[in-house]
Amino acid sequence: MIRTVVFALFCAGVFVSCSTEDKGSKERAKSNAEQKVILVAHIDSLETVMEEKNLLPGDMIMGELLKDYLEFTAKYPGDQEMTPEYLYKAAAISRAVNLPVKAIKLYDQVLTRYPNWKKAPEVAFLQAFTYDEDLNEPELAKECYEKVVEKFPGDLWAVQAEQRLESIGMSDEELLDFLKQKQVEAAAAQE
Repeated sequence: MIRTVVFALFCAGVFVSCSTEDKGSKERAKSNAEQKVILVAHIDSLETVMEEKNLLPGDMIMGELLKDYLEFTAKYPGDQEMTPEYLYKAAAISRAVNLPVKAIKLYDQVLTRYPNWKKAPEVAFLQAFTYDEDLNEPELAKECYEKVVEKFPGDLWAVQAEQRLESIGMSDEELLDFLKQKQVEAAAAQE
């Protein structure tokens, strides 16, 4: 009899413990979803302010927006739509405020974690472009441009990468001569 009572109390304790734990996890999930909605609303409001005021790099709102993008991407990596978009936008802000290394890392996160994302070809191109223009690293840029051409053949960004590969490492004078030659070739092709 005592064993039955002890066993019944033990089972009741396990049941109560499990139901309390389940209730707590449901509340945390609800709280997490509410936090996500609040964060997205804050990001949306900051984006609206940036668009309306056409802010310059270095503005505090830009820094706050960058922080929020990164917070979202850290908290919600499983969001296949918003997280790569926010990484992309965070990289754009990083470039705008002269943080090209940070931008490269963010582009890399998009390409590594979300390789099939709709803007992956553009992100791959922008990573190469950042090496090329912002960091003046023509060898790394060349490798990245070649990856764009290889991974996304026929895409508009692959075509752009091929064009950049033709002119990478040229001085300004060489580039002008190259572009003039291209214009002559295009005019001759039209005749």
